[in-house]
Amino acid sequence: MLQCPVYKSLIAIHAGKPKGGLTEALKVEKDKVRRLSLAEQELERAVERHQQQIIRFTQKNILRIYPKGTRFTSSNYKPLIGWLHGAQMIAFNMQGYGRALWLMHGMFRANGGCGYVKKPDFLMENGPNNEVFDPKAKLPVKKTLKVKVNMGDGWHLDFKQTHFDAYSPPDFYTR
Repeated sequence: MLQCPVYKSLIAIHAGKPKGGLTEALKVEKDKVRRLSLAEQELERAVERHQQQIIRFTQKNILRIYPKGTRFTSSNYKPLIGWLHGAQMIAFNMQGYGRALWLMHGMFRANGGCGYVKKPDFLMENGPNNEVFDPKAKLPVKKTLKVKVNMGDGWHLDFKQTHFDAYSPPDFYTR
């Protein structure tokens, strides 16, 4: 049987939590890529103490977030926490509709709904002193978005059902 270690290293991303807890699990190794899976509550605790290490870990490794086991009501947790820290995979319960699922829909609509969005450069690049993005840092506002909302009835007279989205009619609900 032909062995090809180079090919094997491309398709095998080892998972698991190394001995030594989260600090050890978040260590970035030069020639090794790993996958780490955390429950949502583990991520929230980790963010309090290890947010810089999490971002540095996700620059090279895979971080997967899954819902806590007691979420039996088909609800979802806030995906923004994982996304702000570079998590590549965030499991969702597609039965529970609400704000978290709306965020997920909006995030992936930016790329045509294909299920993949390129991670932003600010999560991949290090600063001049090798520092990584700090989600809690107060940054200046770059742009202010002004929205003018006009209420009206009769949108169906001006637009076809598929004018904005090939799969569903426009929804002009505003809050």
